[in-house]
Amino acid sequence: MHTAGTVDAERRRILRAFLETGLAPEPGPLWPELARQRWIVLDADGRRWHANCAWDALAVAAMVRRELGLPSVLPLRYGNSRTPLEIEAPREGPVRKQAVVHFAVPLREWWRDIAFT
Repeated sequence: MHTAGTVDAERRRILRAFLETGLAPEPGPLWPELARQRWIVLDADGRRWHANCAWDALAVAAMVRRELGLPSVLPLRYGNSRTPLEIEAPREGPVRKQAVVHFAVPLREWWRDIAFT
């Protein structure tokens, strides 16, 4: 049985992580209890990764597949139109879709201004 104090501390830990990083912290042992209280919602496997661009998203999917043997779904958006696009990456590798990833800056120049790139 978890005490109210430990549950409250876990709630604060989750909120603090979102405030400091914009992301959820690593799941803790109290998460099933917080889900039962409808304070959080857990997905099927409790894992999510974040990438800030298509290049990184493909790399994350490859690492997840190689290191963990897990499939991935990459929810992306096309540049200016913000039109949604999902790329599925099952254990066998990415599913072929007709899409174009455009890099406005050549790879050799990315580190000159990586935040812009």
